[in-house]
Amino acid sequence: MTQQLAPFADVEALINQGVAQMLSNATATWNGGAPFGVMLDREADTGFMPEVVTADRYAVSMCVANAPGIAEGSTGLCVNGRPVRVSGAVIPDASGWATFPVVFEGATDAGA
Repeated sequence: MTQQLAPFADVEALINQGVAQMLSNATATWNGGAPFGVMLDREADTGFMPEVVTADRYAVSMCVANAPGIAEGSTGLCVNGRPVRVSGAVIPDASGWATFPVVFEGATDAGA
């Protein structure tokens, strides 16, 4: 008899797929591969001197299995067809999902 180390792995993968399909508000690709759903969040940056400089911060939430090797500094991720640079640590939780900051490359507005 074969011992299954993660008896709920298939169920967890199915749940992750459902979350990505139902809750995603953006589409991403990794290194030109197949598209997958992500959650793109945008908030105003209220950090250093908010009365002088206005900026938006973006964060992506996704299942990291869709982007093998993604890490801080990666540039292979495109969100809604626009390249982004991962600007913070990518630390997945136990289910394989991570939320991390991104910066849209070469533009002032993400159009999200």
